[in-house]
Order: sequence, then structure tokens, then C-alpha cells
Amino acid sequence: MSAVAILDQARDVLDSTSPSRNRIACWLARSALEQVVRELLSAKGRPVGRATMASSLTCLEVAYAADPLVADRAEFAWARLSNACHQHAFELSPTASEAANLVEIVAELAAVT
Repeated sequence: MSAVAILDQARDVLDSTSPSRNRIACWLARSALEQVVRELLSAKGRPVGRATMASSLTCLEVAYAADPLVADRAEFAWARLSNACHQHAFELSPTASEAANLVEIVAELAAVT
């Protein structure tokens, strides 16, 4: 499934009435972000194969040194989505607007490829 299709699912989930919709949307957006980062790196001739996201994000910084906003946005989205996906009992879930914003950041990155 493409990153764009996954992001469409995330938007659909945000529009649903599920009590866990915000976290589910973040899980989907995180999955899409993983694909987008791989696509961005492949577009620059730097496929990462099965590298971790931490390694991939570091490679993204180098590959997009001329446009550092790409790597900055990807790193920000990854950090926030990871926090939302691995929430501790004492932490609040992301709000609908926070989840929607993260989905849109990933969509903007997908448009770069």
C-alpha cells in the first residue's frame, strides 16, 4: 500500500468516532512516514534497505543538505509520531488537531518525492 493511501486511511480514521482514533491515525502516519523517508532517499540515489529509521533519518540529513527543512520535518514528525504510538500510562493521547497536523506533515513530505 502506498504512503498516500495510508495517509488517506489515517484521515478517514480521524473522521471516525473510534475512541482511539487519534492514536490509530498516528500509527498509520508513522507507517507512511517510514515509506516516505525510504522513497526520498531512493530518489536521491541512496536506498537504505533495511536500515533503522534513526539511520535513515541521518542519511536524509545528508541527502537533503541543500534543503534541510525536509530532514527537519521528517525528524520532527518521527519523534512526535513515535511518542504518540508508544504512549505511557501517565501521558495524554495526542489531540485530534495534533494528529491531523502530523498526518499533514507526512503528506507534505510525500509530495516532495
